[in-house]
Amino acid sequence: MPSSSALPSCPPGRNKQTPWKVSRLFSFTLFANGRWKLLLAGCAGLALHQVSEALVPATIGAAVDNAIQPNDAGALLGWLGALAVVFVVLALSWRLGTLATERSFNYGSHDLRQLVVERTLHPRGMAAQRAPGEIVAIASSDADRVAGLSWLISGGLAAVAGVITSAVTLLLISVPLGIAVLLATPVMLLVMHRLTKPLETRSDVEQSTAARAGALATDFVTGSRPLKGLGAEDAAITRYRDASRASLTSALKAIRAKSAYTGASTALSAAFLAGIAFFAAWFALQGDITVGQLVAVVGVAQFVQGPMTALGFVSVELARKRASAARIAVLLEEPEAVPAPEAEEGSTAATGSVAKLTANSETVPLLELRDGADNGIFPPFTASAGEIVGVVLPDSTHARQLVDTLGFRTPAPRGLVSIGGSDAADLDPLYVRSKVFADSHDGVLFRGSVRNNVAVADAKLTERAMSAAAVEDFVSQLPEGTETVLTGHGQSLSGGQRQRLVLGRSLHQHQPVLVLHDPTTAVDTATEAVIADGLRNFPDKALVLVTTSPTLLAICHRVVVGGAGGQPETGTHRELLATSAGYREVVGS
Repeated sequence: MPSSSALPSCPPGRNKQTPWKVSRLFSFTLFANGRWKLLLAGCAGLALHQVSEALVPATIGAAVDNAIQPNDAGALLGWLGALAVVFVVLALSWRLGTLATERSFNYGSHDLRQLVVERTLHPRGMAAQRAPGEIVAIASSDADRVAGLSWLISGGLAAVAGVITSAVTLLLISVPLGIAVLLATPVMLLVMHRLTKPLETRSDVEQSTAARAGALATDFVTGSRPLKGLGAEDAAITRYRDASRASLTSALKAIRAKSAYTGASTALSAAFLAGIAFFAAWFALQGDITVGQLVAVVGVAQFVQGPMTALGFVSVELARKRASAARIAVLLEEPEAVPAPEAEEGSTAATGSVAKLTANSETVPLLELRDGADNGIFPPFTASAGEIVGVVLPDSTHARQLVDTLGFRTPAPRGLVSIGGSDAADLDPLYVRSKVFADSHDGVLFRGSVRNNVAVADAKLTERAMSAAAVEDFVSQLPEGTETVLTGHGQSLSGGQRQRLVLGRSLHQHQPVLVLHDPTTAVDTATEAVIADGLRNFPDKALVLVTTSPTLLAICHRVVVGGAGGQPETGTHRELLATSAGYREVVGS
């Protein structure tokens, strides 16, 4: 995985010259990163396997005519040796073709997942909010299905090779039989293609409904605690039950369509085999072909059913892969939540900002929220190193909006946010995030050790951050301390313990500005007092506390109060308690 500094300046494919479409995704899956070599090897191996398999009945028929009927033991040994060679080639070619195609599939699936992950995690974000479950479904099942194009192509070409070998074998035995196979094959394929139309439609619906049900399941399991807190379990169960039933209904319809198609194709293939066998037997009775050739014709006709059935399924599988590729392409082409400024070329804006910040670091605040661009919702303030600034917004929605804006997850209107004296709207997201860290209030824990969850960047736990987040008391009681592995987003911990670990992770960040949104809502008052005291020990950083907690606001050097329709107020916690009735109402005493 590339480092964050190596990420592209725009999401994958987000340019006018090379938009992601179904055709480009197919080409990328099959040929990118030298996969064409694996695809070629897979096609060659599986095609040779089908050719060898078609030659087995022909070789047996030749052995009957040239060794068994004349009762020639020497010739029989020779033909048995030839048959052994055919089987060896058949087995080795299958192994080669399967291995190469499987590698092509796995690498293609991996690269598609990388595209989806890069687009999802890109610094400029996505304009449309997608549920995590939906993204998981696209990055897993849809990516695997599109990558399966390598199997579809290699298997399809192998089937073509098998049909051609069978037709040539029959032509060499009997021209009428060979011509019959050559004429019947396209007719059967056309009929089977017509029969696949209902299956294609129902398969697409099955995919969509299954993806929807899977997305709901992932989201509900991940958000089980909030659902229980809201008392919305019954509503969630009802929604999932409806989605699951719709998925089941679609799956049953697709299965019925597939069963009907399989029955019809089997009947056609059986009729084809019976016709070839009948005419071959008739020609044998007339003396036009030998007994060995009759054996070869029946064997080849029976074998060719498999490749012909496989070719009939190509259109169905291709339609399924197109539907999955279309979903991936829509995600990759999703507009940016934070569009790049018109004048931005590469990272010149960010580079200029770095120079400006360095030159004026003593006089320019690290972070400034300016007045006039927010319609009075966000109060103006500045934050410099060593300062703790409290921001009080009575509306929790406005508080989340402010944190998302400072974290560059939503567009910052021009003139609203200044980083080191430069307008954030002109800066590269990576540069902004190297200066400001603003985690969301519901920050999650990941599978891994406590150490890796808290100090992801350098795997080094600092004493002041651990102490300030008040995590040492309960971490020391875990089975393996900081090396204890957390599973299920830390569900084995209490809400307060998880919140303290998330706070510890924020305090370990290297950015000079840390924005903390209600970091103590799940802890008791005694622990909150310990955390508040610990936050004083970061003189090298500017801390912005977006909160209504009086305990946290009491340690702030400055508190600013905002809200739609009200005049912004500034002062210390004590001053605002004495002078502002609105402030007292929001934060209490």
